[in-house]
Amino acid sequence: MDRLTLTAILASAAFLVFLIVTLSWHNDELRPRIWQLNEVLEQDPVLAEYPYKFRALLFLNGVVTLTSPHASEVPLRPFLNRIDPSLADKPADAPEVAEAERAFRAVERHAVQVMLAQPDVNSVIWGLDRAWYHQNQVPLAK
Repeated sequence: MDRLTLTAILASAAFLVFLIVTLSWHNDELRPRIWQLNEVLEQDPVLAEYPYKFRALLFLNGVVTLTSPHASEVPLRPFLNRIDPSLADKPADAPEVAEAERAFRAVERHAVQVMLAQPDVNSVIWGLDRAWYHQNQVPLAK
């Protein structure tokens, strides 16, 4: 091996070590922002207690899309029946059902507040979590 080849190999190895050290040193800056937003949601104690795990799907131009088991095209009751089976045989105007709906709306508002507390988040929109319905074998209303 001649001197030029050896120098090139050593320089390449040194550069590779430098890249590895630099990339691991600034780990937070290199992770996608959506991962960071999901970590914020996971670490919130109020959201951690609720049976449904809100997730950030998309972050674009200051707008976060969060998953939700409820949307205008899907009633909330099938979701509530699944997370609390004791509600299944209750009428729609039962106090327990009203309390479960109120608790869900409060947690949903809290998820929005958690996201809006981030400096680069300007607004939040909701996206129906169809995967949750599929995984929990709850049919979506037509």
